[in-house]
Amino acid sequence: MIVESAAGFTGNYHFEHVRNGEVIDTWDDHNLIPLEGLNFIMNVLANAATAKINTWHVAIGTGNYTVASTDTGANIVGAGRANESILYAEATRPALVLPASTLGILTNTASKATFTANAAVVVTNAFVVSTSPKADVTGTLLSSLKLTVSKSLVSGDQLVVTFTLTATSV
Repeated sequence: MIVESAAGFTGNYHFEHVRNGEVIDTWDDHNLIPLEGLNFIMNVLANAATAKINTWHVAIGTGNYTVASTDTGANIVGAGRANESILYAEATRPALVLPASTLGILTNTASKATFTANAAVVVTNAFVVSTSPKADVTGTLLSSLKLTVSKSLVSGDQLVVTFTLTATSV
């Protein structure tokens, strides 16, 4: 008797749009875990030569771009792709603080990534990458998504991001 099983990873972004201290909108979007992210996860599990990344970072973009499985940390940030936005007050990409996995779930609900707009910006993409400098092209891409509906921020608005990575076994 052959017993088949499958494992997989899914990701979800939860967004809160805050203006003048009040949450004015919330929504969820599901992501794509590109091949670079999947290969990284598998190599950390099975290849001693692959070092664990201790801190991931969240980034936002303004490009009208539908993410693809072939996206990487090297190409996602540029024009013609997610077109990473640097129009926020934080000095670097916000850290994605992930505690130990519980029940196959990693999430930053205890320490959400926050972007404070310092100019008007229309956010269309979000992604998780291993490097902190804004617009850096040297990191590993773990997750990316095109927002279902773009979000217009004005200076002073905050975009608060919760990312959840779920491992499943079927």
